[in-house]
Amino acid sequence: MEGRNESEAPGKRSRNEGVLALFVLGAALALALVSASSGGTGSKQINAAKPPAVISTGKGFGEVYAAKASTLKHTLFKATLIPKEKVARNIALAGLGRADRKVNEALALKCWKNNGCKTGTKGKLKVAYLEQYGENVYRQMSKMEFILQALTYKEIGEIIYSSAHVDFNKAFADWKAAIAQGVDVIVTYPDFGDAMIPVMKEATDAGIPVATYAWGYVSDPGKNYLTVVGEDTCVTGKTWAYTMNNRVKSGKIAFLGGFAGNPLSEGWQKCEGPALRPSIDVVAKEPTDWNPSKVQQVVAGILAKNPDIKGWSYEYGLGMGQGGYAAYKAAGIPFNTVLTLRTDDVGMGCLFNQLKNPKLEMYYTSSFNSHIRVALTAGMMKLKGAKIPPKIVFPIELQNQRVRDSCVKGYPMEASATSLIPLSLLKKMYP
Repeated sequence: MEGRNESEAPGKRSRNEGVLALFVLGAALALALVSASSGGTGSKQINAAKPPAVISTGKGFGEVYAAKASTLKHTLFKATLIPKEKVARNIALAGLGRADRKVNEALALKCWKNNGCKTGTKGKLKVAYLEQYGENVYRQMSKMEFILQALTYKEIGEIIYSSAHVDFNKAFADWKAAIAQGVDVIVTYPDFGDAMIPVMKEATDAGIPVATYAWGYVSDPGKNYLTVVGEDTCVTGKTWAYTMNNRVKSGKIAFLGGFAGNPLSEGWQKCEGPALRPSIDVVAKEPTDWNPSKVQQVVAGILAKNPDIKGWSYEYGLGMGQGGYAAYKAAGIPFNTVLTLRTDDVGMGCLFNQLKNPKLEMYYTSSFNSHIRVALTAGMMKLKGAKIPPKIVFPIELQNQRVRDSCVKGYPMEASATSLIPLSLLKKMYP
């Protein structure tokens, strides 16, 4: 995302100025630090108004802009963490509200295992989820969220899925095949970034709405493709920097990312770095392909040169819990570190609890698999004539593992408990 995202890192300001600027990002950015320093969650308001059971803003374009507050809280941590812009807010409520509709779970599981299916509704629309890399748990959970969302639309008669297995040529071929098949909506995460623009624009020019999720930002949303859905990763990077500045204070940290050049990793890394104190040294920025085995190799290499490292920023919590912790064990180095993570994978939270290490700190956000639902709904609304904003941005709130436990009882270790996949179905996906 370097040079592409509208949320550019601070220009020639000093790092101290960058640190001071973080304080205007709002109370949500400081929550983890407040929780960490006080050991509590804050005082309760007395006689506070009872929050609404359903948040609703109306309806239109075949959608009801309404979602249960409990559903929003489950997947976003708070029902208030929805887009501020009016139209984006409506789309988010419509998309997440559909999660409470009953669908055929047996069909959903079959569709997930078979990488696509006919829905049985005789609907005329085809929708496609096109992955450049779909082989880890996060993407597989996103696939199920996409399928479940598609099954709430009677007008959708077929669900198409493909993964290019990180093969650029196959990724292009998959897109061209979907366009040739006449799909009506495409949702994707663009692992190859701007290199995917030619086929994204080809689909857009053919009248196919294209939406990305997980802040899969490529140039010119609203022009080259319909919209990008997710949290602003530059804000994520600044929030993580705020955490490192207050918890690490000085010393060495490292950044881990997914595939080299992917927009999610680039987005937060280019904004966390300039916002760190001068006393914090980023000694490595390494891709891991979001693969726990590669995480272990990468972390082992960094530890060999920097056994005194104090912190890690990374999108993939479970990858750090599996690969990162294994590297520490193999090196015989205590897992005394500060972690800022994007996903709330149950396995990472449970490892944290099992270790009972007072010198280990972990801060995380929701995994946001459910954002893919909003991306699909945005595409469906576009087909009905809605004007879709180029960005649908969700606020974030960093959680302190010591205050909010991500080791949720009954959930598979691989899963995220903030997913909107029913638990009964998750257990069948990951028995």
